[in-house]
Amino acid sequence: MRSFHSRPFVSAVAIAAFGTATLLLSGNLFAGETSVPAEPPALDESFIDALSFSDANIGGFLFPHFHGFGAFGGTTGEQESLASNHHDPQSDATLQALHPGMSLRAGMLQGFATANGYTDAHGHFDFVLEEGFLKLVDLPLGIQLRGGQFYNRFGFQNSVHNHGWMFVDQNLVNGRFLNEGEMATIGGEVSIDVPLSMMQASVLSVAVGGLPSHGHGHDHGHEHGDHEEAEFEAEGANFTDTLVTAAWVNQYDINDMNRVTGIFSGAWGDNEFGRETQVYGLGLEYLWRENGYGPGGQSLRWRNELMYRHVGAVSGHLHGAEEEHDDHHEHGHDEHEDHEEDHDHEEHEDHDEERQFASFEEFGLYSTLIYGFNEHWETGVRAGWVSGISDMGLDDRFRLSPMITWYANPARTLQARLQYNWDHSDDFGSEHSVWFQVGLNFGGAEVR
Repeated sequence: MRSFHSRPFVSAVAIAAFGTATLLLSGNLFAGETSVPAEPPALDESFIDALSFSDANIGGFLFPHFHGFGAFGGTTGEQESLASNHHDPQSDATLQALHPGMSLRAGMLQGFATANGYTDAHGHFDFVLEEGFLKLVDLPLGIQLRGGQFYNRFGFQNSVHNHGWMFVDQNLVNGRFLNEGEMATIGGEVSIDVPLSMMQASVLSVAVGGLPSHGHGHDHGHEHGDHEEAEFEAEGANFTDTLVTAAWVNQYDINDMNRVTGIFSGAWGDNEFGRETQVYGLGLEYLWRENGYGPGGQSLRWRNELMYRHVGAVSGHLHGAEEEHDDHHEHGHDEHEDHEEDHDHEEHEDHDEERQFASFEEFGLYSTLIYGFNEHWETGVRAGWVSGISDMGLDDRFRLSPMITWYANPARTLQARLQYNWDHSDDFGSEHSVWFQVGLNFGGAEVR
C-alpha cells in the first residue's frame, strides 16, 4: 500500500499547486473575468506551431503523427487496482503513450495505422498495434466503408486514443464495460448519412468482426472485493471472438455558438464465459463556443453518457481456459488414451452438472463539465459511477476528478495537466490520487 506520507514534499507541492490553480481559475470565472490566466508571454507561439509539424507530409498523401504522454504522482491506494485502463497511471511514473502513426489521404481512399508503447505497474514496456485500416469515402448516399483493425465507434470516447482524452485516465464505465475502454475489431464497418433535415449531421455506423488477439498489460485491477470467493469470474464478461457494434450520431447546431450532439450505441458479442455480453449506451453533449466556428475564445462543454450491460455468465473456468485444457489433453495421449478419455468425459459431465448459469445486469454513467478560458487554459470536473455485480466481484464504485490543463499553443503541441481523483467504494473505502501529466503532439488531424 503506497501512501502520500512516504512522499510528503512531493504530495504537498502537488496538492498545493492543484488547489491554488483551481481557486485562481474558479474565482476569476465567477467574477466574470475571461482573460485569466494570462497567455504566457515567454513562449513564441509561431515557433511552437512550426514544431507541431501539422502540415508535414510524404508525397502529399501520407501524413505522419507522433504523440508522447507520461503521468507522475501518487495515491493512497494501490494504483494498479484503481486503474480502469492499461494506459491509466499504474505507478509513480507511467509512460502512458508512445504513439507513432500515419494517415493516408489519396482521394476516395483513406487509411490510418498506429501502434502504442506503454509501461505497466511493474515498469515493463509493451508495444502493440492499436489500429490499421483502409477507408473508402465519398461513395453514393454518403456511404463510407472501413476495413482492417480499428476502434469501434461506441459512445463519445471508445474510438479516441488516450492522447485525445480530456482527463488523465479512462472513464470508469468505459473501462469496465468496453474491454478497458478500447473495444476494437478486426473486420469491416459501413457508415451512412441518415437524411434528417433538422440535423446538421446524422450518421449511422455498423461494424462486424472479431477481436484482436493481443492482450494488454493491465491485470483487471478495477475489480475489487473477494475475487477468490466470487462464483463468477469478472473478466468473463469481456468481449471476445465475434463482435457487432452500432452507433448513431446526431448533431444539431442551434446557432453558430451552440451545438447539441446525441449518440445511441450498442454492442453485442461473445464473452469469455462462452455466452453473450450486450452493452447499450446513450450519450448527450452540449457545446458552447464564444467564437462559434472560429478558433479561440471561451468554451463550455457538458458531456453525459449512460451505459447498461447484460452479461450471460457461467461459474467455473472461463471458455478460453477450457479450450487450452482440452488442447493439452489432446496432445498428451498415451497407451491409456481410451481409458483417460472415458475418465475425462465422466469428469466433464460431473463438472457441467456443478456449474451455475446466470445473467447479470450493470449500469454505469459519467458526466463531465469543462470550461475553456482561452486557447491555453481549461479546467473541468468529471463524475463517474458503476453499479457493480457482487457475484462477479465487481464493486459499486464512484470517482470524482477535477482537473486543470495548460496548452502551449492552439495546436496543442505541448500540454500539461494536473488532476485529483477521489475514488470511493464500499469494498476499499476512499482513496485519493494526484497526477501530473505532460504530453507532446506532432502532426495534423488523424483519419478516423
